[in-house]
Amino acid sequence: MSRTDRILASAEQHCREQGVRMTPQRRQVMMLLLTQSGPQSAYQLLDQFKTQYQSNAQPPTIYRALDFLVQQGLAHRLSSTNQYLACDHITCHHGHQGTVFLLCDDCGAVQETPMAGAAISELQQSINSLGFVTQQNPLLEVHGRCANCNVH
Repeated sequence: MSRTDRILASAEQHCREQGVRMTPQRRQVMMLLLTQSGPQSAYQLLDQFKTQYQSNAQPPTIYRALDFLVQQGLAHRLSSTNQYLACDHITCHHGHQGTVFLLCDDCGAVQETPMAGAAISELQQSINSLGFVTQQNPLLEVHGRCANCNVH
């Protein structure tokens, strides 16, 4: 079984456990995300979806599938770039309370890493002290230069 097949199987198992359906279109969009080398815009995914699966697909098809995948924690939306990518931790069997995305402004690479527990606690305390209530686990986007670009 390939890495992509294992991830898709884990994603489908997650959906079954949550009582939601991984429809064929959602699975196809998930497959597109898994085969990308980096984050993609909805319209880039739509173009690929049209080429590979359904030539007459419209934007709502992609947006509905992406919304579902993000809600289920199977994909992430990078708000600073309005792009999507598959979660790197779908096959993990432990929870992630927060995620940090390191976005390279030179080459466009994105690295996903779990946020340290102490950092989450401090962030949550700061948020709570302002009376703000979060709707989901925190996602932080940090822009800079990756290790590879720093060498060149």
